[in-house]
Amino acid sequence: MAKLGDAFSDEQRRESARRQLQPGTVIYIDVVFPEGRKPKYLVIAHVDHECTTFVVNSRINPFIEARPALAVCQVGIDAARHAFLRRDSHIACHQVLRLPTSNVITELAADISRIKGRLHEEVLVEVIAAVKRAPTLSLAEQTRIANALSTPPDGGG
Repeated sequence: MAKLGDAFSDEQRRESARRQLQPGTVIYIDVVFPEGRKPKYLVIAHVDHECTTFVVNSRINPFIEARPALAVCQVGIDAARHAFLRRDSHIACHQVLRLPTSNVITELAADISRIKGRLHEEVLVEVIAAVKRAPTLSLAEQTRIANALSTPPDGGG
């Protein structure tokens, strides 16, 4: 069955993906980790030539949980307010994952349904607070991300 996105040109799909790629947006794409490729939910934190993202995990890693300074940087994201999730999960705000923006746009343009939505406002506030207390992020990185997440999304342009 054809998808609605198939009715648009590749450039139109790329532009739509580019417009929606804003801080606070949640996407679902394949990510390459040392242990292999895995589809993951990612929260967009900042966008320029790279997408700075946070990984969403279904559970907190025991290593992180055992370290209070890192554990306070894990933000709950509930399935009740985020319909794209199957279960309550956690945003790992202690560590960023940087991906080339052009690669992210290419993947999203190929399947626009991988743009899942935006963080609920209350969760977004918690993410900003977690970023500001993350000992693993430099002050400059904390400020850049917090400012990006605090800026209201563009009205479509």
